Amino acid sequence: MPLTSFAHSDPFTLGIELEMQIVSPPTFDLSQDSSRLIKEVKDRVSVGEVKHDITESMLEIATGVCKDVEDAHTQLRDLRHRVMQAADAHHLAICGGGTHPWQKWQRQEVCQNERYNHNLELFGYLMKQATVFGQHVHVGCDNEEDAIYLLHGLSRFVPHFIALSASSPYIQGHDTTYASSRLNIFSAFPDNGHAPFVSSWQEFLWMYQKLETSSIVQSIKDLHWDIRPSPKFGTVEVRVMDTPLTLSRAVNIAGFIQAIAHWLLAERPFVPRSEDYLLYRFNRFQACRFGLDGTLTDVRSGEQRTIAEDLLSLLDTLAPYAAELNGAQTLEEIARYVRQNDSDTGRIRQFIAEGGLLTELVREHCAIWNTD
Repeated sequence: MPLTSFAHSDPFTLGIELEMQIVSPPTFDLSQDSSRLIKEVKDRVSVGEVKHDITESMLEIATGVCKDVEDAHTQLRDLRHRVMQAADAHHLAICGGGTHPWQKWQRQEVCQNERYNHNLELFGYLMKQATVFGQHVHVGCDNEEDAIYLLHGLSRFVPHFIALSASSPYIQGHDTTYASSRLNIFSAFPDNGHAPFVSSWQEFLWMYQKLETSSIVQSIKDLHWDIRPSPKFGTVEVRVMDTPLTLSRAVNIAGFIQAIAHWLLAERPFVPRSEDYLLYRFNRFQACRFGLDGTLTDVRSGEQRTIAEDLLSLLDTLAPYAAELNGAQTLEEIARYVRQNDSDTGRIRQFIAEGGLLTELVREHCAIWNTD
């Protein structure tokens, strides 16, 4: 599909996508029933969407366009209610978390979808391994040049987004020692990581057209960068977060991203340069490995501080911009997460350290998701 134009949208409007786990009590292993649930739910949804993701164990809920976090929370609560009704009727359960703690990729079934089937043929077992669960946040942009600025500006805060959402310490029954192991699953894909540096929309179009004419991609959806423009929606999409265990944390993270976007476009505090990405993977790794305790290294000054320290400093800067977007409460919650070192990964490890079994852990996650 040729990419030529950017659909302008109202600045700083939000869209939130959450990839959810479908599990089967009493074992609480992943189910293979997303098609059944989607068929039952899709006609009952008035705003937003319930749809497939890569495998039959995954179900995605997505809001429509939201003016603020309150609107997003309302839409997501309704979507959760619809999905939970269908899941209960089929004796299934739904939960968040970036990984299922013991599932085996060999058992996964890729959804019957032309694009997914093409990717299965191309990437083989990597597609089944990608049965992991993330949160994506779209931020509306008035024009394509703003989108390019946000693409680079938001990339500076990828470690913050990862650390705040981290909820995937377990894979195949073992603690990986990572706060977020989910992103490691994608490391073998050729488009993993940040987008190539471009300084304008015209440069972005040139780059994309080179990829398209080389038959490397067929649409922008084939580029799974950490952050990417979404020209069809007139947004920039942040894609690095684990799906949190609670709806409230997911909404607060989206509000945090929205406030950063507002500040970036209002103040233009950075001049994007290609060398900004020199330490990108190192800082990203620190967030995945250590969460809020990870070390950030400033690529220009060499200064180092923890992600938690950088977050608390940033929140003061963002406060007036969040207030304009009805998001002051969001920043207060983000500050609480950081000051109390309150993370989903920490809660998971504490549950196991206190003698909980992995089966009980997933049961607990289903209860948390349903009642938050």
